[in-house]
Amino acid sequence: MPTTSTAETVTLGGRPASHCLRSTRDATLTVVERILASTDCRELTDETGRGEVAQIAALCVELAADVLDSGTQPSSIDLSRLRESAGRWARAGMPIAPILHAFHAGFSAGLRLVADTAGPGEHAALVDGAVLMFGLLDVVSEAVTSSYLDEYKAAASLMGDVGHSLTTALLAGDPRAHRIAERSGIELAASYEVVALHFSVHPDESGSPAERDIAAGMKQRRIHAAIADAVSPSHPLAVLSPSGGTVLVPDTAPNTVEAIVDGMSAAGGVPIHAASVTAVPSRIPEEAENAYELLRLVHRLEYRPGVHRIADLALEFQIARPGVGRRHLQKILDPLRLVPDLLPTLRAFVETEANRKKAAKQLVVHPNTVDYRLKRIEQITGIDPMKSSGLRSLHAALVADSLDAR
Repeated sequence: MPTTSTAETVTLGGRPASHCLRSTRDATLTVVERILASTDCRELTDETGRGEVAQIAALCVELAADVLDSGTQPSSIDLSRLRESAGRWARAGMPIAPILHAFHAGFSAGLRLVADTAGPGEHAALVDGAVLMFGLLDVVSEAVTSSYLDEYKAAASLMGDVGHSLTTALLAGDPRAHRIAERSGIELAASYEVVALHFSVHPDESGSPAERDIAAGMKQRRIHAAIADAVSPSHPLAVLSPSGGTVLVPDTAPNTVEAIVDGMSAAGGVPIHAASVTAVPSRIPEEAENAYELLRLVHRLEYRPGVHRIADLALEFQIARPGVGRRHLQKILDPLRLVPDLLPTLRAFVETEANRKKAAKQLVVHPNTVDYRLKRIEQITGIDPMKSSGLRSLHAALVADSLDAR
């Protein structure tokens, strides 16, 4: 609820006290520097955190200027951006203490900027300005704390013990999963995308074991927060570690899993490999095994980060199983190993989806050289890579060869 300290604009040094806050970006920079210098919280001082500190500082500087001009504290609507940020910090698992300390440090820097403009005999006006600034700090602290705690409680219910218990029960095929869901007020979906995940190591996961653990924990919290932000049409369930985990995404629309994984990757600052399969609740344990088998295959073949599905990798999935067919495919390429450049050319041709110009660019040769080598491959193996049937066979042989090499 807005409160009014004075109906008049606070004036210092012959100008509105807000002038030093509105007239230049230096005010925001001073506040940001003071906040960063006063904290060792890595969530605030790393690249992502510094950007958010700058945005929030700019907003608070603007709010302070408005309060000094109007004498009125901001409304709930004015504070909505701060509330949203507080909720996000809670979902990311950031401690509340360094957050509040950062606000106090920032307001202290802002008040000093205002006080430095006061001239002789302006004690009363300076006190009025300080009262308004402390009032704003109180309003902001209350908004941030209440939103943080509300979101923390909601996230703890969904992603904490209850969410963890429900997720592990579904993954284990535990018949108590339905009762856990009912007690916690979570409605089980008709089907889920079962997503197996692997997180790459963040550049900050280096140094001493303690430093690696801190960076890994920060990465995990940010990824968990990105999952908590996703709604499709309800929140996904997740069990995560610093290196990966499993997410159950309910009743997904097309590209929902891709959007969630992209958000997780951006939040964690690392590439993420994911394998996704669809399952009704009773089939989640079996399909989770298939998802992880598919994820292992993606790693063995060194495929790109992102979401992979069995429909995309059916050929590789089948070839990965040992047998007579796989051994036959492996033998197709044996004669090519005796001739330099033929296997690299075939791989480039397959990777560029049979585009000879792109393959030539990748190999740094003339397209005619690619044509010559492809003709040699046909002469040696009896399989024409320029025909779709031949290219499929050679592609399968390359997959088998890659799996055998690992």
